[in-house]
Amino acid sequence: MLPRHADDVQYSRVATQDDVAADQRHRAEPGSALAQVVAWGALAECLTSVFCPIVMVGALDVSATILNISGAFLAGIAHSADATPSAPRLHSACATFQAGFIGVFTSFTVLFEQAARLDTSPGCENRACGAGYVLAVFAAQLAAAAAAA
Repeated sequence: MLPRHADDVQYSRVATQDDVAADQRHRAEPGSALAQVVAWGALAECLTSVFCPIVMVGALDVSATILNISGAFLAGIAHSADATPSAPRLHSACATFQAGFIGVFTSFTVLFEQAARLDTSPGCENRACGAGYVLAVFAAQLAAAAAAA
């Protein structure tokens, strides 16, 4: 019969210390990761809503574009911190930061809304402005994430 609890695993001859550690991680408080994700998301929402002014240049929302690119940079930093061999707490912190803060800080919805706004703007005759904007922002996000890693 397989062991069910960490206490049982410690006395099993086939279990390793990694099994004990993995079992103890799974037995951690179930809502703690969700609470951290929500807290990071709330912080990102407060920062973007309160401290980031809306800057428009013609039909282009410059502030949303900068948030999306800087969010990719922050995601690159978190990914590189998570990629280093470290304690499980750092991995958990990076995962909750990426899911909560980066998930709220960056917005693909705003990206495509901006692309549609550019496509319908008077200065865009060939309707390729939106696609060009999406490709340019994706390229800038990749470059920012790579620079941070």
